[in-house]
Amino acid sequence: MNTNLDMNKKVKVSEIAAVAGVSPATVSRVINQREIVKGETYEKVIQAMKQLGCSINESPIPQPASTGLILINIPSLNNPFYGAIIKGARASISRHGYSMLINEGHINPGTIDLLVKTLKQNKVIGLITMNCIETSLIKKLSDTTCVVQCCEYNEDTDLPYVSINDVASAKMAVEHLLAQGKKRIAFINGPFRYKYAKHRLQGYMQALEEAGVPVDQEYIVQLPEIDSDLATSAALQLLNLSEPPDAFFTVSDVYGAAVLRACYLSKRRVPEQVAVVGFDNLEISKSLVPALSTVNQPKSQLGFMAAETLFEKIANPAIPNKKILLDTELIVRESSSL
Repeated sequence: MNTNLDMNKKVKVSEIAAVAGVSPATVSRVINQREIVKGETYEKVIQAMKQLGCSINESPIPQPASTGLILINIPSLNNPFYGAIIKGARASISRHGYSMLINEGHINPGTIDLLVKTLKQNKVIGLITMNCIETSLIKKLSDTTCVVQCCEYNEDTDLPYVSINDVASAKMAVEHLLAQGKKRIAFINGPFRYKYAKHRLQGYMQALEEAGVPVDQEYIVQLPEIDSDLATSAALQLLNLSEPPDAFFTVSDVYGAAVLRACYLSKRRVPEQVAVVGFDNLEISKSLVPALSTVNQPKSQLGFMAAETLFEKIANPAIPNKKILLDTELIVRESSSL
């Protein structure tokens, strides 16, 4: 420890934070991990400590240690979408000389205490999370360590995030299907607790409404998880309606692949009878027959930018929280090109 606080003064970290105009977590980082806090923020905390009569022992700032740990929290290892994001984050983390730890699981009232304990025991200096997290819980995490949200983000907090515009991306995909002459467009959506599921539903509905196509709730399916078997069953049920869909938009390429299988099983020609557009541009989308049209997310860039944003915030907690939305691209392949 390079900045020591004389605890005989009985000054609380919260008091120092109030005088310095920073968070208690920032004060803790100045006291315990001085090397990761720079410039004006560091000086504010030191001056506040002096003002409150704390005894400070300052030694030269060491270089960042390669043993510093960044934790990446993802909802599930089963979803291939997260792999490329982690790869991008790892490139940034390695460049800064730190190590990475993967944590799998949802963050809820039943899991939050264990996660906070993990952060503290491992002296994690920063957290990148891809989970949807309620406001009170993400506040608890940000009080423990520096937090950046990736892909998913809580719209009720001011924490930094790196994501995409899901509304505009979904609208772009549905407009493509409408341009192919499709009118009965089904939508297979993921768990509604996620921001992406809510926003992509908005984009789907906006595209239909602006085209003057009535939104048919019978064509909208909400699935509880990203699961190929569930999506195949849902698609088969829709294809067996008296007026079946002539197109599908899905929130995941996993779902898109399942729709293609359902079309094969029900002997529907793709894209002549049924056009299909997925989301994410996973590697599998190019290998399917027919190849799956999809919305490309810049997955590696999402991870890299999230980590870079985290390191900027760790170094200078006083900077404004960045809210970054990266561009997406519609990739048209055989499954929707007539």
